[in-house]
Amino acid sequence: MRIAIFTDVFPPSINGVSSSILLLSKELVQRGHFVKVFTPKIRKGQLTKAELEGVNVSYSSSIPSLFYPDVKLAMPVYPKTVYQLIKDKIDIVHFHTPLPIGADGILAAKFLSLPIVGTFHTYFMEPEYLKVMGLDRGGKGMTNLLVKLGWKYSNLYYNAANLVTSPSIYTQKMLIKNKIKTKSMVIPNGISVPISTPKDLARHERVKTCLYVGRISKEKNITALIEAFDLVHQKIHDAKLTIVGNGPDLKKIMKLVEKKNLQSVITLTGKIPYEKLLASPLYRESTLFVTASTSENQPMSLLEAMSFGLPIVAVAKRGIPELISDNGLLCKNGTPKELASCMITILKNPKKAQAMSKAALRNAKKFTISHVATRFEKIYQELITKNAKQKKNPFASELSKWL
Repeated sequence: MRIAIFTDVFPPSINGVSSSILLLSKELVQRGHFVKVFTPKIRKGQLTKAELEGVNVSYSSSIPSLFYPDVKLAMPVYPKTVYQLIKDKIDIVHFHTPLPIGADGILAAKFLSLPIVGTFHTYFMEPEYLKVMGLDRGGKGMTNLLVKLGWKYSNLYYNAANLVTSPSIYTQKMLIKNKIKTKSMVIPNGISVPISTPKDLARHERVKTCLYVGRISKEKNITALIEAFDLVHQKIHDAKLTIVGNGPDLKKIMKLVEKKNLQSVITLTGKIPYEKLLASPLYRESTLFVTASTSENQPMSLLEAMSFGLPIVAVAKRGIPELISDNGLLCKNGTPKELASCMITILKNPKKAQAMSKAALRNAKKFTISHVATRFEKIYQELITKNAKQKKNPFASELSKWL
């Protein structure tokens, strides 16, 4: 198959969405498919051919977005996109973000009568993200209005698809609740790291390190995490917290750490490239993974932590409860006191932690990239086959012959 993927986030930008798209693209290429990714150009530099492992990438000129840090908006290149889809003999279009480059892919696919798959990753219209964009200051009434408008905007994109996928059951229910018309299906994010062995009990008794990996931004609730760990440190003096990631709130969090005099027990590493992070000892040598975020769909970092056998402490919001059963502890509201209590429970109970570690490894096997790619291969092929039987745009068909 020949697949075109449209996304406004792609490495070297590091987040769960960009990582999941790169992993899926590489896996599909390894299976013999042609994959072309359309994404905005980032001035920081692009991935090398070796890092892309055969994935073809088309970079579009871009401008910074005003509403979300680190996101670039591609300039409209619709005629060029149509030309490239024809030239590369694309069979199917898969878009991942409801932004300009996603629209470009949808319009080009519609013109060429190609089937379209959309994947919903982020609740950009929900209150947690409105805070990031500075749109939460108009009171509850205004917030509710913006949420409704955001979902209507989202539906404009996803209703144009032949099929919409979402990583979690919760998200699928939210799509249906907010009146999406397109058929939806749950396909999880995939991880490529090898499933590890359970945490060594003797080592667990010696090392008490909590790990967070993700963006340092308002929607991730890092302030609550720092306040929670302050409570942990008061009870367990040798406990440590490592925070991996970058984002607009990094300086604010650094100041909070200094204010609470926790510099000796909290390490902020900044951004670490995906492959280097997985190869580093950070996941392997940590005792548990913790996140205070209430805005998650299905975070890649949490899945990766599970594959390294880490017990999880998280908040029972959105898609998170689908990932946590006997492999961790859930906090009802995500208050610092709740988070601290859960972390202390695991840190003080090595046997409980090891049982959770074994459960984490069992659960992680459901999310291998091989399993996820197989699911996408099947729906791609079904849509391509079905589309072949339908009427085509005669002008586009004639144009394809000339090009």
